[in-house]
Amino acid sequence: MNHTAKKLLVGTVGAAGLFLATTATANADTTHKVAKNDTVWDLSQKYGVSIQAIEALNNIDQNSHLIVTGQTLKVPAKDAQVSENNNTTQAADKKADTENTSDVTVKAGDTLWTLAQQYNTSVEKLRELNGLAADAYLIHPGNVLKVNGTVQATQQPAQTEQPVQQQDQAQTEQPVVQQEATQEQAQEPQLVVSANHTTHTVQAGESLYSIAQAYGVTVDSLRAANNLGATLLVGQTLTINDPAKDPAQEAAAQQAAQEQAAAQAQQEAAAQQAAQEQAAAAQAQQQAAAQQQVQQPVQNQAPAQTQTQAPAQQTQQVQQQAQPAQVQQPQQQVVSTSADGGAIAAYAQSFIGTPYVWGGSTPSGFDCSGLTQYVYAHFGKQIGRNTIAQESAGTHIPVSQAQVGDLLFWGTPGSTYHVAIYLGGNSFVAAPEPGQSVKIGNMAYFMPSFAVHVN
Repeated sequence: MNHTAKKLLVGTVGAAGLFLATTATANADTTHKVAKNDTVWDLSQKYGVSIQAIEALNNIDQNSHLIVTGQTLKVPAKDAQVSENNNTTQAADKKADTENTSDVTVKAGDTLWTLAQQYNTSVEKLRELNGLAADAYLIHPGNVLKVNGTVQATQQPAQTEQPVQQQDQAQTEQPVVQQEATQEQAQEPQLVVSANHTTHTVQAGESLYSIAQAYGVTVDSLRAANNLGATLLVGQTLTINDPAKDPAQEAAAQQAAQEQAAAQAQQEAAAQQAAQEQAAAAQAQQQAAAQQQVQQPVQNQAPAQTQTQAPAQQTQQVQQQAQPAQVQQPQQQVVSTSADGGAIAAYAQSFIGTPYVWGGSTPSGFDCSGLTQYVYAHFGKQIGRNTIAQESAGTHIPVSQAQVGDLLFWGTPGSTYHVAIYLGGNSFVAAPEPGQSVKIGNMAYFMPSFAVHVN
């Protein structure tokens, strides 16, 4: 008796353990990684749970039902018990549906609603049999759909009937056709396509928001113009109504602007290099001329000193021979008093890169009026030290009449605050401000107030 009781107890415990394991397995949530073309409806059918349960567990929008490829979803198991209780009924229904299922080829003018009416079924059943999305409405001629009903018999007038009877029948059937069309329009979403529209092919990484931003439209207008499913597919063609932007033109304009900027920078660099080379050549030529002028008095004085040399005059001769050496040491050598504007401009450009020094007037450092004073003094013209004095060095003229080598001033006469040397075109050379160096400026960005042609 004890042996039998032990067996009974062990069997009861094992059955209870098996029941608990089965219950735990059934109640455990399952995870699913969304694959391409998956929908919430597909997952609900696959795992035997409701669409609402999946969307509530994963915080999915119940209006759009949108899920993304690669997303990991939790599949609840709380509907499992109900599913098991209904297995028998569902199996019987499925068997009946399978036995009554037939294939139908869609013809022009067919809709899900008309086929459902024709085969005495529902639009939802047609979607379920054919794996269509819950919000799908469009079908295309040539598609083969499964249906699980029988075609309703339609009465056709006999060929022997008189034309009057056919006319009466047509008049009787016309309201029914109009009613069906009205019901179809009520169920299917109306796509809005404007006269001014374009198309866009979806690329990898794009979204409705990025496409809307690129064309200057709203996401709502994209949805209104396109029959969008739960996911946006690469290669899908979208209709864009009334685009405010053209991405292709904007990209081309941006590229053209970049190319133009690069070409302009290259031209400016080439012009600056040519100006520097020209200035260097002019400086070398001027230095050679200055050296020749310095050496010429020495050659003229040497014969006279040889002929008149005497012991009493040796000291004076030494002093006279020392004078040419003093000519080589002045801070600035005067070259000519009749130099043209081109020579002045070229000489001024030879100091490009010299640092700005407040109050500076030597090649070790210039301020704006120090540079102009030094350049003009090189050609024997004394124009004064500051901008106010240099205003009176010549004739006041408009900037439009300025010639190469003329002075350019900023500010009103009598209270100018900056001066430069005109190089032609829109260019000038100046010592701009502390922290910068002598460089070429552009009048398009810094327009002078007036010019002075030095007399």
